[in-house]
Amino acid sequence: MKLMYAPPSPFARKARVTAIEKGLQERVEFVLVNPMGDDPTLLAANPISKIPALELDNGSSLIDSALICSYLDTLADTNPLLGSGDETWEIQRVTYLANAILDAAVAARMEWFRPEEIRWQPWVDRQHAAITRGLVELEKAAKDFGPQVTMAQITTAVMLEYLDFRLPETNWRDNHPALAAWLPGFSSRESMQQTQPPTS
Repeated sequence: MKLMYAPPSPFARKARVTAIEKGLQERVEFVLVNPMGDDPTLLAANPISKIPALELDNGSSLIDSALICSYLDTLADTNPLLGSGDETWEIQRVTYLANAILDAAVAARMEWFRPEEIRWQPWVDRQHAAITRGLVELEKAAKDFGPQVTMAQITTAVMLEYLDFRLPETNWRDNHPALAAWLPGFSSRESMQQTQPPTS
């Protein structure tokens, strides 16, 4: 299998962290691509030219990070990232919450790629408001994070580090002590260390 990614992408990072946490490094080849440059390797796997994209051994492809992570979770019995039984719904609830915050963060960030004269500040403000509200709810969930690695934890950690990387002005640690206390331990995991985004 080939997992296509670009280092700054938090969505691709989720998939890379998942593959490592599941012990799939020998089955998954990480392929660096440029989603902004009509990379032919990426376009063959995903005509929308978004990452991550996972090319399967049978030649078909999966797109969208949630789908890819769910698929990777099925490839090894160890450490089910989506849990089992009733816990699955809570894990998925928190996963989708963290992912929604990440969506808002990326949307706010992308606005600054537009020429200054056409940037829409109300749109950016709306995304920041969504991030703030989402973090309030996520702070409650973080108090229940246990030692078992889950997709909720992976998505939360990737999202928080993306805020540090691209939106440091959020200063999320100031109002979310449970998340602030939890993140350093999770960030020290090998999967997170190996997938650190570039520093600029």
